Formats: sequence, structure tokens, C-alpha cells
Amino acid sequence: MKSLSSLIAVIVLASGLFLTPVSTLANEDSANKVHPAIQEANEHREKEKRRKRYLLLFPAAVVGITVALIVVTRRRK
Repeated sequence: MKSLSSLIAVIVLASGLFLTPVSTLANEDSANKVHPAIQEANEHREKEKRRKRYLLLFPAAVVGITVALIVVTRRRK
């Protein structure tokens, strides 16, 4: 009998937590705000993406300049 009453109590508590509206668990204002550390990490990721893009552009520019110089020197001959 004791295990049945504790089982019923667990079911009632679990269903109460499951059926609780989200608005009562989390404040609407805090749901829209981003933690400053997360915002800083996002900005850092954006900076890293830009750096990688520039790092990929540099070798392409070097190859392009090299090809252009080769073409120019061959046409002069």
C-alpha cells in the first residue's frame, strides 16, 4: 500500500511538472536576452570566420600575382 501511494504521488508530481506552462517556468524577458558571455563568444566566432576568410584570400592573391607575372614576362620575350 505504501508503494502504491508513493507511486501515485510521483505520478501526480511528474504530471504537474510536465503540464506546467513554460511562461511560469521562465521569465519572458530573460528568454529574449542573451547572456553577455554567450554574446562575446558569438562575436569572437564571427571574428574568427573573418580571419579565416582573409587567410584563404592571401594564398589565392599570391598565386594570382605569380601567374600574372609569369604571363607578363613570357609575352615580353
